Amino acid sequence: MTHRFVYTPTPEEMPKTADVIVIGGGPAGAGVVWALERAQPGIQTVLIEAGDQLAAGSSLASLENFRTCWSARCLAAQMTRSVEIMLHADEYFGEGSAQALSVRQRGYLFCALNESQADFYRREVQYLHTIGLNHIEYLETNEVQKRFGWLGKALIGAKFDPSAGWIDSNALVYRMVKSAPSATVLLGVKNVRLLLKGETVEGVSTSVGTISAPKVVIAAGANAILIAKNAGLKLPLVIRPRQSFTSAWRHETYPEDGPMVIGSAPYPHIRPEANQGAIMGWEYSWNTKNALPGEPVRDHLLEPIEPIEALRDPRFPSLGMLLFMRQFKHTPGEGFGDPRYLRGRHNIGYYVYRDATAAYSTAPDGSKRPYDSERAILDAYPGVKGLYLSIAHSGHGIMAAPSAGEVVAAKVLNRPLPDPIFADFGIDVPWVEHDENAL
Repeated sequence: MTHRFVYTPTPEEMPKTADVIVIGGGPAGAGVVWALERAQPGIQTVLIEAGDQLAAGSSLASLENFRTCWSARCLAAQMTRSVEIMLHADEYFGEGSAQALSVRQRGYLFCALNESQADFYRREVQYLHTIGLNHIEYLETNEVQKRFGWLGKALIGAKFDPSAGWIDSNALVYRMVKSAPSATVLLGVKNVRLLLKGETVEGVSTSVGTISAPKVVIAAGANAILIAKNAGLKLPLVIRPRQSFTSAWRHETYPEDGPMVIGSAPYPHIRPEANQGAIMGWEYSWNTKNALPGEPVRDHLLEPIEPIEALRDPRFPSLGMLLFMRQFKHTPGEGFGDPRYLRGRHNIGYYVYRDATAAYSTAPDGSKRPYDSERAILDAYPGVKGLYLSIAHSGHGIMAAPSAGEVVAAKVLNRPLPDPIFADFGIDVPWVEHDENAL
């Protein structure tokens, strides 16, 4: 059997059985399908996606970036492995994949705009070297001005990851899936529900039929919450809308081969896009006050709101560029202060995080302090035989997808983890060192 894509399948076109069903056609689900085939050629997987194409959810709002400069060892190991795979795409995904992924290894520049920030990045780079990330550089004022003087004199130092960059995320998802020749991909399939017999998975039901399988992987982003809920299960997740803005224009001083530029809190970030454009985001402070009037105000959602477009904030692009302008002390019309940056497309998607029951540190007195974890949950669901999770990717699902897929495949096939450090992605691991301070 060779891989096949079935669009809005009829009941007759639905497969009746599978070895593994993967719910969710984004980077996480595609990574699992790819890794299962690579680990066990011929394994019969079925990938189910509600949309009419793969990677049609929050991936559309992503900046499609990757980096290796993570302070938490498990994240550093995960992203290093993913970058290795993406840089050797033809070897892992088949001939022509490298060209399709169009890897742009232009670097990440974490900008120090005052002495306190400079000292922080200087010490952080020293630490990163102790865990083997020796390619990460700290750039003193003279060097950072020599390399990136077009950003202006406000830049006095930087942490620089030269191995970082961005890719075509849509190509990554499709290449991973197409390199799994035993997979069947079902697009436009709605109302996917887990079939459980007691505490054992038996498959899934959908709007067009039932598929029997002893193992199911939930990799459905924000919708994972609803899939679990419909089966009477709870996932330890919260979600937040995350926005980006794709500009059709970029200032002539910002070169096409320039890096991803990241400012100070609230961390506006921008990179070149295509030949003349740019794509921008920032750590947007969001709450439910307007989204859920009458309910307690929170900085997250417990379930996705559809359509997500209702949560798009029209102020986001202009406030983002204003942050850049002020932090880099550009005057109106100069650098990031040029209003032509606001010509483009406003994007929005959901980022999914561990909730307070799955991400907390414990104080000496035994009290628990929740924090925003950057770690995905890559694990078996406790208490339900045959159910596995690739969730809580917190906006890093694209860069993590190949390595995360390998971790979940090892779990599904009951094999050793590719690296013992990946046990830190367990659902019952609430804290690891440096996870609280990803930047």
